[in-house]
Amino acid sequence: MANTAVAFFMIHPKRSKKAFEALIKDWMGILVSDGYGVYRKWVGQRQTCLAHLIRKATELSESKNPEIAKCGKWSKAELQRLCHMAHSPPTSGQWNAFYARLIRLISTYEDRKDDAGRFARRLLREIESLWTFLVEEGVAPTNNHAERMLRFAVLWRKRSYGTRSEKGDRWVERILSLRQTCRLRCKTTYPVLVDAMRAYFKEQTPDLAWISQG
Repeated sequence: MANTAVAFFMIHPKRSKKAFEALIKDWMGILVSDGYGVYRKWVGQRQTCLAHLIRKATELSESKNPEIAKCGKWSKAELQRLCHMAHSPPTSGQWNAFYARLIRLISTYEDRKDDAGRFARRLLREIESLWTFLVEEGVAPTNNHAERMLRFAVLWRKRSYGTRSEKGDRWVERILSLRQTCRLRCKTTYPVLVDAMRAYFKEQTPDLAWISQG
């Protein structure tokens, strides 16, 4: 999990509802995520990552089936237009025209049994979470922020082949959380670790005020 000020990592053997609940605990903010089923059942507000949907629409647009390709191109254009609204809020007329086109797109393809139909039904399932960013200040239309936070961990795991013990899991969680939080706070990780170790050997509590600031 990550916001603009803090990143938190948790290693879990499964990507399940139980793992998700262990990660968020009593957090009740606005969830920005991809369309994974566990996230879609989130009881609070949610913003579906438009980048994930655009990538899928792009894939459909390259299909050899002309109808699927047409659906993909149409979907990609509308989703990109919606994403652009984060930087250029629409007028009421522009919004009404966009919404009408989106509903027509879904109704045109939702009964099909191919990839176009499956994507149209996916848009219908996600429709209430497609534009949360337009009504809630500070919410992004994509989960690119979390993806960037995760990238370092993914590359590290690929090079190191992951962990092999409970102790290793906990260490990786903590060092990644610290490293990426320092990055968000424009702090260098090494001095923070040195201060923490110095406090540990002196049986003192390290200065953590910088984490709660802002």
